[in-house]
Amino acid sequence: MLTQFKGTLGWALVGALISAACFGSGIALVLPILKLLLQDQRSLGNWIVAKTAGGPLDGIGAWAKSQIPEDPFATFGIVMAIIAVLGLVGSLGRYMHELLTITVIQRAVMVWRRRLYRRLIHAPLIELLHGGNSDLMSRVVTDTRLLATGYRAILSKTVTKLFTALAALASAVLIDAYLTLIALISAPIIAVLLRKFGKVIRRATRRALRMRGRMLAALGESLRGIRVVKVHNAEGYERRRFNCINRDLFNEEMRMRRVKAMTSPLTGTLATWSVLVVATIAAWYVFKNRRDPSEFMTVLIALLAAAANLRPLSTLSSTLYEASGAASRVLELMTLPVEKTGIDADPRIPRLPRHDASITFQDVSFTYPDQDREAISGVSLDVEHGQMVALVGPNGSGKTTLLSLLPRLLDPTTGTIRIDGMDTRDVSLRSLREQIGVVTQESVLFGGTVVDNIAYGRRHASEEDILTAARRSHADDFVQQLPEGYQTLLGENGTGLSGGQCQRLCIARAILRNPAILILDEATSQIDSESEAHIAGALDQIRQGCTTFVIAHRLSTVVNSDRIIVMEQGQIIDDGQHHQLLERCRLYRTLTLTQLQPMAG
Repeated sequence: MLTQFKGTLGWALVGALISAACFGSGIALVLPILKLLLQDQRSLGNWIVAKTAGGPLDGIGAWAKSQIPEDPFATFGIVMAIIAVLGLVGSLGRYMHELLTITVIQRAVMVWRRRLYRRLIHAPLIELLHGGNSDLMSRVVTDTRLLATGYRAILSKTVTKLFTALAALASAVLIDAYLTLIALISAPIIAVLLRKFGKVIRRATRRALRMRGRMLAALGESLRGIRVVKVHNAEGYERRRFNCINRDLFNEEMRMRRVKAMTSPLTGTLATWSVLVVATIAAWYVFKNRRDPSEFMTVLIALLAAAANLRPLSTLSSTLYEASGAASRVLELMTLPVEKTGIDADPRIPRLPRHDASITFQDVSFTYPDQDREAISGVSLDVEHGQMVALVGPNGSGKTTLLSLLPRLLDPTTGTIRIDGMDTRDVSLRSLREQIGVVTQESVLFGGTVVDNIAYGRRHASEEDILTAARRSHADDFVQQLPEGYQTLLGENGTGLSGGQCQRLCIARAILRNPAILILDEATSQIDSESEAHIAGALDQIRQGCTTFVIAHRLSTVVNSDRIIVMEQGQIIDDGQHHQLLERCRLYRTLTLTQLQPMAG
């Protein structure tokens, strides 16, 4: 992911290097200041010559000695001015690094969210049903935010702090390599501890993220069904259910935070002990061997500066392990298969010509994942073009599942579905779905205007076609009375409209598609009898030249059908017209008395 921003990251690295180099140079200039304060300017000049003698900087050392003023205070002022300039340049480099890394991080997360949403929206329906909406949403929103935290830890804090610490260590090594190496004795111990802590954090992070998904699910369910909750006096039950999930989430996050809280103090203590050991050894050198105290002080300052920059990195490991837990969930989502419906579709796959002959279900069976019983079992059915077929049966008999196989929202486990003799799995998925209009029992409206919802999936539909579809679904009358008419913005899922009004907009959306195949899954269940009578007339017009499948709970719809398919336990047990089934099918007679509502009128 980050490799596509390598140019920007390269410049960010340049900024970090500038900042670290200026910091290291500033640390190195502490020694001349100490020499000036503890000795005199001639000692400073001799020290520069001694450090550069016999090397490539020999001439520069002699030149630098000649440029040192005789007045110690003037020399001190020059060194302080150089440090001030280095500080300014270092700050500019740090700003450059921070700005560019923030840009890369935000762009990377934006790309991840785009890729995840693309994967989700193109994933087969069965995969989405198996994953659960709340958990999938949590991965797109919450997990990518943790991913951004990991990116920020690596690209921003790590780079600047690490380079600054290395610059300080380099200064210390140049002055006294032996003391510096002693200070690094605790580094392997710290690394082992960080690795052990990280594993605990990663496991706890994954559990916490799953809990957040469950919390989103519980919150969404209770708010969507708030009317049911209140009518059934179930506020206490929902509150206890939410509190239980909230407590589990708290426990997982506390387990993670306790380890993170322990990491910094423990590693900080080890680092402090290392510096104290170095200080003790260095003091022994100074007092026993008469070493230059200014060099000892400079090494100590450099090591303290390195420790100060490395100490925040002690939390880096826990941050990265926390982000890795989110990253693994994100990558799991990226492994979902996708339907080839748009520009990704294979151009060699033939398009399905407009349906005008027949639809055949041949020995079709389907089993949902993790289910033992088949939802559809050995269904065979031939439907001629232009027929209106009603499916009736008890709840759970497989009616909706069977019709979901037609637009390939689900694929048969066994058997084939043919439209005009062509297997639906051998034709372009896009060309198949372009011919199908669907209206479900649940009215699905999206954020936007009334026009946007009617023209959903048909962005380039003309205004005349949209108005015609609205009139034919008997939606025009109530739409005209809305504050902004067809440009009225609808609330979430059509808030402010009645159930029947929402459903008429959905029917208008299906009419606008001019489908060759129309699927009505209890589409008139929320419409009053008067509206149903009007819509029945509209459906009579639509189904001319169109094959219609209806799942209905109203007898009026069933009676007007050309054929009635009776289903039970995923199988077709009878097929005929109303009067025929009343005579020979006991289940159909029972359904007409118990489930099918009387005719409108």
